[in-house]
Order: sequence, then structure tokens, then C-alpha cells
Amino acid sequence: MNNMSVTNGNVKPRATPLTGSENLSPDAVKAYLKTHPQLLETFVVSSAVPKHIFQRWVNKRAAKEAKSANGRKADKLNDSAPVNRSLDSNGADWKSLNLASKRRLLLELSTQSNAGGFRLLLFELANACSQIIDADGYNLYLIDSDTHDLSQYILEADGTVKQALLKKSSTKQVTIAQYVAKSEEPARTENVFTDPKFPGGTGNTQTDIRAVLCQPLLDCSGTLIGVLELYRLSGNGTFTRRDEQSVNILTTWACSETYFSQLFTSSSDGEIFTTMNKQRKLNDFLLNVAKSIFQDIISMDAVIMKVMNFAQKLVNADRASLFLVDGKTNELYARIFDVGTGSDEHGNLDSEGQKEIRLARSLHHAAQHLGLNIDDAYNDPRFNSEVDSKTGYTTKTILCMPIFIRGSVIGVVQMVNKTGGAFTKADEDAFETFAIYCGLALHHAKLYDKIRRSEQKYRVALEVLAYHSVCNKDEVNKLKKVKLRDRIVELETFDFNALKLSELEKPLYAVYMFKNLFGSRFDGDDLIRFILTVRKNYRRVPYHNWTHGWSVAHAMFVVLKVTDHFTPLEQLALYVSSLCHDLDHRGKNNAYMKNMSTPLASIYSTSVMEHHHFNQTVTILQQDGHNILKALSSDEYKQVLSSIKHCILATDLALFFPNKGKLTNIIANGGINWENNDHRALMQAVLMTSCDLIASAKPWEVQTETVKVIFEEFYEQGDAERVNGREPIPMMNRQKAHELPQMQVGFMNGICVPCYDLLAQVMPCAVILSERSRYNSAKWQELADEQQMVQEAKEKEANKRKGKAGD
Repeated sequence: MNNMSVTNGNVKPRATPLTGSENLSPDAVKAYLKTHPQLLETFVVSSAVPKHIFQRWVNKRAAKEAKSANGRKADKLNDSAPVNRSLDSNGADWKSLNLASKRRLLLELSTQSNAGGFRLLLFELANACSQIIDADGYNLYLIDSDTHDLSQYILEADGTVKQALLKKSSTKQVTIAQYVAKSEEPARTENVFTDPKFPGGTGNTQTDIRAVLCQPLLDCSGTLIGVLELYRLSGNGTFTRRDEQSVNILTTWACSETYFSQLFTSSSDGEIFTTMNKQRKLNDFLLNVAKSIFQDIISMDAVIMKVMNFAQKLVNADRASLFLVDGKTNELYARIFDVGTGSDEHGNLDSEGQKEIRLARSLHHAAQHLGLNIDDAYNDPRFNSEVDSKTGYTTKTILCMPIFIRGSVIGVVQMVNKTGGAFTKADEDAFETFAIYCGLALHHAKLYDKIRRSEQKYRVALEVLAYHSVCNKDEVNKLKKVKLRDRIVELETFDFNALKLSELEKPLYAVYMFKNLFGSRFDGDDLIRFILTVRKNYRRVPYHNWTHGWSVAHAMFVVLKVTDHFTPLEQLALYVSSLCHDLDHRGKNNAYMKNMSTPLASIYSTSVMEHHHFNQTVTILQQDGHNILKALSSDEYKQVLSSIKHCILATDLALFFPNKGKLTNIIANGGINWENNDHRALMQAVLMTSCDLIASAKPWEVQTETVKVIFEEFYEQGDAERVNGREPIPMMNRQKAHELPQMQVGFMNGICVPCYDLLAQVMPCAVILSERSRYNSAKWQELADEQQMVQEAKEKEANKRKGKAGD
């Protein structure tokens, strides 16, 4: 079609040679078409005229009919006071009452998360505004995301949107669209070419435009999207304030809706075409970084690769590198660089390991403080071409940003050669936010690497300690050669004195007691190794040592020989727990561990030492050739291990008092039900306490000898507390040693006697323990009384001396 031209929102006939040298004027064409309407109909309904152009013609006709019916005079009279006027229902398209097709179109465009769909939405907005206020045409200007300049866009006949390549006005003066873009306020004029505020007019060659209404397009965040320029041709009147208000309302609602549509719609092709989509992608990445930090703990290099791959895509850079600061040499180094080149998705790593590029800080030194955006690298004196010389790559544009950890610069992220031009301010803003999370990710990755190295060192240390804390072959062979009687009767009484045994006899008798209770189901060599290693893991402290552990196990052996209330697995747990209940005891109680803020106290909040004893037991069982429980099934193993933990934790004297209260109530309310698992577990706990206190129920000579070493350990703890600025309690105060008998009376009557009295009500074998503890308590009371008499005599003598001195 050569007799028509399309200029964005306006259609104009023009005289064009049709055949030969004959020229037809516009009037001649109009006269011809009036007499040949079928030719015009054939042409219009054919595909030669695009649908949106045809629709515009229909709209213009409807608009002119509406103007004819209502008249322009009413509009001019109401220029200063807008009135309500219904839109003409005879119009089509946006002035139609049936907008179902428009709703479908808007839905389709709003789901197209790309630049084309977004711009088509704005053109539909411009089309609607043009029809509502009866404009003759419009021009749409949008902000270029890269240059931030105002550029005109046109809607092509095929429905695509392209940046206009129109001949610009020779003047460089401000146009009305530029004026509105800068002020972000609407502008309305009766003659755009004579208005002094817009010396540049509309900025194009269409000279028959007169009245112009220009509206800024702002999204709901206040960001300028573009400018809508609506115009009327010469002789078609001016725009009113009501027109301005209508356009303002329409664009405000539509641009806000468009903003949210683009914000919450994901891109199908991955193109980042608006600031909103770029921010959404950045937010998604930052969330993934956070997940990597707190869920998928990975190595330092893996984190670097992850952040670099995204950074390169974020700003459309050709390459990405991360240079870290070497605090010792004051250099920048990179093990992973040139991410995004396509040849190596994982950065440059050689087959022999990781290679590095090192360089002076130079250009990057400035970037460590403010960041840099360089349009021409080789013309910038700060640029160091050393990297290019090493990699064979030509750097054109650079974007650098510092990475901070706790306020200190630990490196610089560098983007090189943006696709399609220089890096923009939007790239800088997005990259700055990215750099913050990059620092966070690197910091946690660095901590993880440090923890992983510490873990390896810890494992090495454990191997060394295990070698020195595990029994050797000579000790095992020596014990295996010793032959024992089939039955050692003297071990079957509570009166047996462990202090008389040699270092060889104690483990030998421990093996005997184990086999005597549980037969030959368990491996003999494993049992010997286990007991010898248990002995080796008791420290050489005055009381809580191997001898004490053996004595408690012996007391449990005596009880288990005469009672059948516990299952074989429970008996196994009770004996092993007794033997191991004070492993690696440091001669200090739980209160000391907490008051001195020891590492053990930071690990366990309650029963500090008891938890440690159990963990030491498990550690020994896990040593090669020490697992005496390996003959058990999986379920049996779990049951025994759980019972061992329960029994060892029960030796915390702080737990005895609530256990005593529970057992007292059970006895008072009908007695122990041995079929009840809770009752049996409570009895195991009280029995462990009874065996742990067995020294108080030994013959008097054994009792006194044992108490001496107990208090020596107490005094050593008191000495340590005094060194650390704490006053020890009287029981652990060496300066109050003369009060030992009275303190022992309090201990016996407050804990030991009640414990054995309670146990004797359930187990007849404990009657002798109750009687012996009462006897020993009485003996301590005698000593306390004697001590009191001596002390009173000393005080009396001292008072006499004072009296004589006064006379």
C-alpha cells in the first residue's frame, strides 16, 4: 500500500505516483474511493492493513462522532472545573463497554516476562489513554536500562516494538518529553512549538502537531519508566484539565499494576531486562547463598565458584575473577579466575592442583575502598595489564567491588568486558549488594575450612592419644599367662580389701568376675584388652582412680551374685558401668568444673564428669579389639549401651536425692514391682550409688584408710580453688583438717546410711551394708567427740593463759 504512511499513533494520506507520470491529489483519491467503496473495503479487510491500525481507524471515527454529538464547546467551558461525563458507548476498543478481548490481551502480555511484553503493555496503555481523551496520536518514550537516556519507541506493523530511528530535530534544546522526564510532573500546552518551556518542541519532524499532553510514567516505587506524549493536530482543539486528570489516573494505576506483574513473573529465557527482574534474580541468588552457608556447607573454592558464576551473569560480563588479599605479602592472588569463559566452568585449575595468579594491588587498591567502574581499561593509569599478559586476554571494561569481612577488605571481585558496552550504574548497585553477601559466604566458607582442618588435627591427636592410652601386647600376654582358681570365694563378700591387691591382680580379678557372671559368650582377648585399657584410662589421682573403679565393680559383683532381679543384659550393663563409672576423673567435682569454666563444663550442662565418663567408656569400646559387646545383636547392643549411660549418670550424687524420694514413695505405696521397667531402672540407679559409696560400708580399718585418700583429693581441689581466688568449702579446706571426723559424720548420716537403709528394704543382701555404715558412722562420731573434747581443752587452757597475762 503506497498511498498511506503510518507514524506511531497517526495515519495520514499522501500523494504518490500511481502509474507512469500521472499524479493524483488527495482530493482525487477521496473522490475515487467515494465512487468505488468496494475497492476500499477489499483493501481494508485484506491482510495489507494490520489489525491494530484498522482498530485505530475505527476508534478515530467513533471519537469524531462523539465530538460531533457533544461538541467541543462544553469541554472548553469546563476547562477549570472537570465534570462527570460518561464515555461514549458507541466507540470501539477501549471505549467499548465489552472489553473481554482487551482483558485477554492484557493477561497474555502480563505473563510475557520479557522486554517485548513489557513494552507492549505500555503501548496498550498509551492506546487506551489516546482513545479516552480523543487524541490524534501519541509517542512513547522509555528509559534505556543501560544508558538511562530517554529513547522513543515505535510499534511496528507486525506488532513488534523497536527503538525509533527517526530523524531528530537539528536543535539540541529541551523537548517536552525531556522536560517531563526531568521534572517527573505532567505538562500540557496548547501549542508545543510556541511554548517557551519546551524550545525543542516534540523533537521530531511532524510539524502539524499543536496541542500536547505529556505524562510521566512512574511505577509504584516512584521510579521513572518513561514518558507518554499525547497530541492533537492543528485545528483539532486543545487538551483540558479533565483530560490531564484522566491520563494521570490511568497511568498511575496501570504502571503500578505493570510493576507488580513484572516483579512476580519469572523469566522463561533467563533474560534480565528490567531493574525489577534483576533485583528479583539477585534476591533469589542471595537466598541460595544463605542456604549454602547454613545448609550445604561447602569448601572455600566451591563457594567462590558459585558466587563468581552468578556475578558474571548478573552484570552480563564476559569474565569474572576474585582476588583475595595476602596480608603477609600485601599482594592480591587468585586461584579461581576467568569464570564464564566457556572453556572451563570451574575456573582455571591445573591438573597438579591449584595454580595462582599474584599481582600488586595497584588498580585493585583503589577498588578496596570505593569500587571502580572503568570504561577503557588501557587508558586508565591504574590498570595493571599484567593479568592480560599472563592470560592472553584483552581487557576493555572493568567493574571492581571490594569484599568486606568484619570491616576489613579481604579481596576484590572483578568483572571484565560487559556484553554490549560499558557497565552501568544499575550494575554497580546490584553488584554492591552482591558483594556484601559474597563476603558473608566467603567468611563462613573460610570458617568451615578452618573447622575442617581442626577436625583433621583433632583426629590425628586422637590417634596419638589412643596409641598411648591403649594397652600394649606385652600387658595382654602377661595377663593371659596367669592361671586362676575356678572359684575365688573371698571375692564374694563386701569385706574384701582392694587396697591389698597388686597391679597385676586387679585386672586379673576383674576378668575373673566378668567371666564368673557372664560365662564365655564374650571374646576373652577382647575382654582382657578392654579391662587393661580401662585401667590405663584412670588417672593417678588420690581417690577416683583405678582402685576405686575396681572396688565399685567388686561391690556390684557381690550384689549380682546373690540377686536375680535383673536381666542378663542389665547385669552386664551394671558391671561394665561400675568398672568404668569414673574413667578419666581429674580429682575435681562438677562444681569445680563449672566454677572454673573448664572445657568439659562448656560441653555438658549437667552431670559434667559423669557424661565424660560415659563418653570415655564408648571411646574404649570403639577401639580395635576392645568391643566386648560385639557378640550382641544390634538391638541388644543399643539396650546395653543405653543402660550403661543410665547407670554411669546415676553416680552423680546430686541425682541420688530425687531417686531416693521416688523409691521411698514406691516402697510406701506397695513396694517394688520388678516387672515394671521404671522401677527396675530406679533400682539400678540407687544400686549404682550404693556401690559407689562402698568404702563407707567396709570394715573400719579399710574405711579409715580410704577416707584419708578421699580427703587428700578434696584438699588438692581446695588448694586449686584458693590459687584461682576462691575460698574452698570446709570439706575441701586443708586448714580445717581437724574437723574431718565431724564432716565424715555428716556425710555418713546424710547420704550413706539413708542409702543403705533404703536398699536393704528391697534387697536383703544390703542389710550388712546398712549395719556396717551405721557402725562406721558411730566410730566417726566417737572421734568427733574426742576431737571436740581436745579442742575445748585447748580453748580452756588458752583462756587461762590470757587470764594470767591480764593479772
